[in-house]
Amino acid sequence: MSTEAVGRSKVLVCQHRTRRLLRQSDGEAFFQIYSGGMRAAESSDNAWLIEPVLDNGHPCAKGFMQNTQLQAFSNQYDFTFVAFNRIGWLKGNYHSSWCPYIPGQTNHLQGPANLWSNLAGNLSRAPRAAGLAEMVQPTTEQIAAHFDNRTEAERLARSISLSLRSMDISVEQIAEFYHEQLVNHMASDSLDGKRSSSTLDQTLFAHVHSFFMHLGAARDYLAAFCALRISKDPHKVDSFARLIEAVRPEDFAGDNILQLFQAKGYFRQKLNSSLKFEAAGWMAEVTDLRNEFMHRRPYGDRFIERMGFVRPVDSDAGLYRYVRPIVLKSVEADVQNVILRHYREMTGLCHAAAVASGNDLSVLALTQADIISVKSEK
Repeated sequence: MSTEAVGRSKVLVCQHRTRRLLRQSDGEAFFQIYSGGMRAAESSDNAWLIEPVLDNGHPCAKGFMQNTQLQAFSNQYDFTFVAFNRIGWLKGNYHSSWCPYIPGQTNHLQGPANLWSNLAGNLSRAPRAAGLAEMVQPTTEQIAAHFDNRTEAERLARSISLSLRSMDISVEQIAEFYHEQLVNHMASDSLDGKRSSSTLDQTLFAHVHSFFMHLGAARDYLAAFCALRISKDPHKVDSFARLIEAVRPEDFAGDNILQLFQAKGYFRQKLNSSLKFEAAGWMAEVTDLRNEFMHRRPYGDRFIERMGFVRPVDSDAGLYRYVRPIVLKSVEADVQNVILRHYREMTGLCHAAAVASGNDLSVLALTQADIISVKSEK
C-alpha cells in the first residue's frame, strides 16, 4: 500500500494481495471436564492426561491416569466432575458433543437434552410418516410446513431439549473460561491469590446470564408438558409458577412427572389451604436465584464479581484452581460451584422426568420411509 501525490492531494494506491485462509485440520479430542479449570484429556484408551499442571514454571499436561485413578484424584482434591466433552473438526467443520455427569447413571452417551429430543422425534414419527409418504419431490417450504405441524406434546418436548442444550453450552463455555484463566495465571506466574480481570470477563457474565435464563426456560417448558399430561391448557399453564397454581391433590395420582416433583420436595401444601400448593425445596431456591439475575441485577454488577484469582490446591504437585466470586445474600462464593450445583439438580430432574414420562426415548434411526427426496450434487 502506497500514496502518490496528485497536485495538493494524495491518492491511496492499493497493491492487492491474495492469501488463502486455512481451515482447522481434521481431528478430535475427548475430555472429562472438572471444576476450577481442571480437565482430563484422553491420550489413548483408558489413559488420561491432567491439565493444566504447573511444572517448572509452565502450565503442562501430565499423565497418565486410568479412569479409577482419575476418579480418586478428583475426589482427593475436590474437583467436581462436570461432563464428558468430545470435540472435533471434519473437513474444517467444528462439532462438539457434551454429556453432563448425572449421579446414579452408568450410561452417559446421551444427556437429558438428547433424551427429550428422542422423545419429541418418537412422538411425531408415526403420524408424520403418512404425510411424508404422500410427498413427491416437495419444496423446502412444503417440508418445513409439514415438520412444523406438530402436536403440543412434541412442541414442548422439543423446547425442553433445545433449552437444555443451550444450558449445556453455557456450562461448557464457563468451564472453558475457567480453564483458560487457570492456564493464563500459571503462564504469567500469577498464583499468589491476587485478583485480576481480563477482556474476556464480559463473555463470562453473558454465559452466567444465559445459564439461568435457559434453566428457567427448561423448567417452564417441563411444567407446561406436565400440565398437558393432566389435561390442562399448556398455553395458559405455561410456567412452573402457574402449574403450582393449577395443580390439585387429585392430579398427582394420574401423572408420574408430578409424582417426581412431589418426591423431590418441589411442592408443598399451603398452610391455609388443603387444596393449593406452593414451590418448595430446590425449585423455590433456584427460582429465586434466577429472578435475582433476570430481574433484580445481572451477574458482574458487584465489584467483587469482576475479578478472579487462583487458589493453590497442592502447590508441591503443581495443582491450582481458578475462582471467580459471586455474591449471594452478602456471602461470597465461587460462581462455577454455584452453577454446577443447580446444573446437576436440573439435569438430574430432566433425565428422571424423561424416563418417568413413559414415552419412547430410543434413538431415531433413519429408514427408507423417512427419505422424502434425493438430490445429487457435484
